[in-house]
This record gives sequence, C-alpha cells and structure tokens, in this order.
Amino acid sequence: MKVLLVNPYIHDVSAYDFWLKPVGLLYIAKALRMAGVEVKLLDLLDRKLPGNNAHEGMYGTGKFYHEVIGNLNKYGIPRRIKRYGAPLKVIDDLDFDPDVILVTSMMTYWYGGVFETIKILKEKFGAPIVLGGNYPTLLFDHAKNSGADVIVAGDGIPAVYEVIEKLTGQKIERVVDEDWFEKITPDYSFYKELDSAVVHTTYGCPFRCTYCIAWQKGFKSRSVDSVIEEILSLKKMNVRDIAFYDDAILFNKERFKTILKNLPEGIRYHLPNGIHAAYVDEEIASLMMIKQFKTVRIGYETGDPYLQKKTGGKVTNQIFERAIKILRNTGFTYDNLGVYLIIGLPGQTFESALEDIERIEKLGAKPFLNEYTLIPGSLDWQNAIEEDQIPQDIDPFILKGALIHYWWKGSMGIEKINNLKKIVQDLYLKHYKSSEQPLKEENL
Repeated sequence: MKVLLVNPYIHDVSAYDFWLKPVGLLYIAKALRMAGVEVKLLDLLDRKLPGNNAHEGMYGTGKFYHEVIGNLNKYGIPRRIKRYGAPLKVIDDLDFDPDVILVTSMMTYWYGGVFETIKILKEKFGAPIVLGGNYPTLLFDHAKNSGADVIVAGDGIPAVYEVIEKLTGQKIERVVDEDWFEKITPDYSFYKELDSAVVHTTYGCPFRCTYCIAWQKGFKSRSVDSVIEEILSLKKMNVRDIAFYDDAILFNKERFKTILKNLPEGIRYHLPNGIHAAYVDEEIASLMMIKQFKTVRIGYETGDPYLQKKTGGKVTNQIFERAIKILRNTGFTYDNLGVYLIIGLPGQTFESALEDIERIEKLGAKPFLNEYTLIPGSLDWQNAIEEDQIPQDIDPFILKGALIHYWWKGSMGIEKINNLKKIVQDLYLKHYKSSEQPLKEENL
C-alpha cells in the first residue's frame, strides 16, 4: 500500500515560517510506516524545497515563496491574497503512485490553500483524497466544499487506520491506539535538510479562554523520557533549533523543570506559543537561560482587568509583572523576551491597548501584537453567532485578524489597530537605534 501525505499551500494576506511543521502528519507517517505502509510526504511549506525559500531569518525561521493570486475587493478590503509555499512545479515533478492521499489543514481561514491543493492533486492522481486536521474539525460542513472524497473530523490515528482500510479494502496493522501521543514520535526522516523541528510535550489545554479552542481537545502529557528521547533523536539529525508549541507547557511546573534539566546541550530552544505567567518562577527562568532558550513569549493578551476576567481569567497584571521581572532578572533581554497582546478584542479600547504596550516596554520586554481572530468553535464565536454579530455562513477567511477589523462592529476598527501597530514598530526602531543593533525583518 502507498500513501501520500500532503501539507497544503497557504492562501493568506501574509504568512511567515515560525518553525511551521505538519506535526500531525508526521505522527501519522510514523504509525503507517511501522505498519509496513509505503509513505511519502509532500510538505509544500518546507522552505528547503526548490524555490520556496524567499528569505532566511533567525534560528531557522524565514519567508516563504509566494505569488499574488487574488484580492478582497468584493468585501471592500484593500488587501491582496497570496499563495505561500513551493512553486507548483514541485507537485508536477512528484513521482509517486499513491493508493490514498491524506491532506492535513491548520487554520480555518487557510481553507483556500487546502481547496487549491486538493484540486491540483485530483488533476494529477486518481487516488481518493482524505481531508483532516483543524479546519474540518471546526467547520465540517464548510469542508465538504473542499473537493476531498472523505472528510475526517477530530484527531487521533485510529480514525486514519479506519478510513484507509475502507478506501483500499486492505487491513492495516494497528501499532498504536489512543496512546499514540505517548508511544510514537513524529517522523522527521522525510526531510533531506532539517535545521529546525517542533516538539509537543503536552496536548490540548486545561484553561478555557473564550477566544481559543485548544481546551476542547482536553489535556494530556507525555512522559519526560519520551520527550527527551525525541529531542536526542532530533539532535542526531543535526537539528539546531527546536520550538515547543505546547498550549500549556508550564501547567505542571515540576514536570517541565525535569524536562529542562535533561534537555540536550548544543540546541537552541524556543517557546513561541505564549507561556502562562502564573507558572513562571526563578528556577524555571534560570534553567531556561542555562539551556539556551532564545525565544520566550508570554501570553498577556490584555491588561484590562475586566477583559482579563471576561476572557478566562488566565492572568492578572500583578502576576504578569512578576513573571517579567523574574525573567529579566535572570538575564532575558528585550531581544528574546516577548509579550503577546491581542488587539481588537470585543470591548477593548485603543487607550487600554496603548497602556498595555507602554507597560510592557517599561518592564523591558518586547510587545508583539496579535490581531484578534474570531475562531470558529470558540466561546466568542458561539456568542457572536447567538447575538447575530456574524452570519453562520460567513466566509472564514475574513474572520482572520488581519481582515476582520475592516468590517466587524465588535472591533475597535482597522484604523486604530494600524495606529497601534505603527506605535509598536516605532518603539522597535527606537530601541534598535539606541542599542546600535540592526533591525531585522523577523523582529517586526
């Protein structure tokens, strides 16, 4: 049996490779290979593919190749749609005859890239196409328009076994069950060049933020031994940078401390997903400094006490300021210590967001602005539907943070958001000018 795994194109107004890897597909690849299936991976976002590296950034990040493919004039939004990923020739040159094609997906607003990828695959291959991942899990009915032959909602490898068996009539040895997260690791051996990788030590999230959907997956942790074994195997593959993309990596502090103490030397580590300020202490900060954590991000989101409580109560200003002071006292600097702010939250004012930016700067950390996105399936999404703020059949693409603020009445509006972004960019310029350090594009 032959199975082709595909990480599709991105259709968006902007995209950057912050250690993006199709981890779910790589878990599936390992399970299928262990069962004797011949597997091939086509990762269209792999910047090592011919023609896909438009710009090499810091620590294994960088820009994708892209082409302009459309606009948003019908919505009155002055932005251009681009296809991000390897040139189309990469698919044309693919020499493989699969029995089944599995296509993954991530952001719901990236569905355009999924649709185009499936269309191209259908024209080239005669094999049935299965679509899974976050997008069909959150928008199953919308995903029926993708062109895929089978839509799979949810996650877990047993569902993959089942759909392949139904499509091929062949039995697959089920080497893992619901224990897949502990028993196997992502198969990175498909990549001829692998500078960076993504590791998950936990799955899901125990918190219940209204703007997020990670909590709907539940929460579970891998053993420390399995985490360290995976990282050691990546080190043998000459991986230089590892990004932990857990949603709540600090939730069990003692477990994370044990991981930190056992991390291999000679690798740069990154926490790009926003750690929880309440769990930061002196020992964790010290261990991260010793183990060469080059990217640390804290999820602050908003300093408005009312909005903090309304959106889930994850942090308070006192807890946040304490965490920043601990990290700064340990040696983390403006360059590697960043704070995520959500701008455009329902009920947020321009003035309160500006106060948050100023607070972060005063504490010596770098503010990173995330434009509020209305994620299908989130509590905020459900509330917006119930209050008729958005129609149920809305185009998911225009719910993206870079676009929703052009038209949604729940936002402070695109003009104020652009003003806040300009203020932050000016702060960056001021900082790097005073420190005589070059301002690099990935720092904006």
